[in-house]
Amino acid sequence: MPRPLRDDVLPPDESCFAHLYNRCVQGTYLCGIDPATGKDYSHRKKWIVERLEQLASVFLIDILGFAVLDNHLHVVVRTLPDEVKKLTDRQVAIRWLSLHPGWLLDEFVCVEPTEAQIKELLADPEKIEQVRRNLSSPSTFMKDLCEPISKRANKEDGRKGHFWEDRFQAQRLMDILAILVCVAYVDLNLIRAAMASSLVGSNFTSIQARILGSQNQMAPSLALGKVSICDVQATESIKDLSKAEIRRRIEAARKQADPTMVLKDAWIAKLTIDANQSVNPNDSHLSKSGLRASDRGFLDVTLEQYIKILYESLRYRPGNASLQEPSEELTEVSKTLGVAPENIRWMISDYKRIFRRSCRVGNPESVRKEAQRRGRKWTKYSRHSELFYSNKSVEFDVENGRFRRAKNGVSRSESGGKSTRKSAG
Repeated sequence: MPRPLRDDVLPPDESCFAHLYNRCVQGTYLCGIDPATGKDYSHRKKWIVERLEQLASVFLIDILGFAVLDNHLHVVVRTLPDEVKKLTDRQVAIRWLSLHPGWLLDEFVCVEPTEAQIKELLADPEKIEQVRRNLSSPSTFMKDLCEPISKRANKEDGRKGHFWEDRFQAQRLMDILAILVCVAYVDLNLIRAAMASSLVGSNFTSIQARILGSQNQMAPSLALGKVSICDVQATESIKDLSKAEIRRRIEAARKQADPTMVLKDAWIAKLTIDANQSVNPNDSHLSKSGLRASDRGFLDVTLEQYIKILYESLRYRPGNASLQEPSEELTEVSKTLGVAPENIRWMISDYKRIFRRSCRVGNPESVRKEAQRRGRKWTKYSRHSELFYSNKSVEFDVENGRFRRAKNGVSRSESGGKSTRKSAG
């Protein structure tokens, strides 16, 4: 059965929350240690994070969470097409040209566009409108993330061929609970894969960046201080320069540059929703720093509360009598969302198994209504959603190998009884 069109899952004219992920071709460890040759490609993870930071400063797409592993990556985003509409044509042109100065550069730099380049793009209204749509498009975002990584890796290896298994996979996150459990699942990915033993030790993840940022740790910004390859007022075009000359100028500009230091999480979307945040759709929510798309939060919890929820889900195991009562933080979230705390822990722990085949993650009723609104009689979502989006607890039926409603609303893990489940993977 063919997968749904991405524009059906993530409408380009609507603000959406989405889980985007991609795997290296044939599951190979192209960003880690190759088990066949023993060669270490772990430095490529840094390439991906650096590229994400650059994209965050150009696209009108907030990066809510990310995790880069040896053979795949996860990114959770929020698209902001309404904010793109508020940009002038000139602002659109400058953003686009800073990342696409003429052809794909493997140096991963943000370029200061020349006046001649800006005027050339402004002279083509159709192109400007297409670029405007691209600035909030998850498809364009993932293309600009994955393609340069592929080319740089192939150049490093001296070979041609695919680096990524596919373009990318996408899930739309339909509500606050879906956003919470998905971002938590992504932040815990390295620990679940036994590649890290703590949140702060989870390298190349958003939770590590948030924790270090909260400790006022700084890092040089890759987005501020764009590289000037040509005089911005000159008629000279980057298209007229050879690649060797471009690389020479980039290297010279880097040596002269004095990098701006910013907090390590300055380019990631704010976690906590600000109570004083404007809800007027006519107000601009663009980030004042220029490091990320907006300064809006997305969860009604603080970083400290969020970390407690993460650690609680890590300790959670069915049948673990030491964790019968949910924490105060999880109980509060549970009451707000009307979902049993046990179910939230399940969804974070087993997100992959519960929602892996879903193109939309959320309350079943809202998923069906969205499909009807899009003119679809059928939509692909998890059959488990009916169970988990409930104030009654869920347990895993070992004999039949499936989830079911817990008897008397209390799961075996809450009562200390025996229960087993498969690894989250």
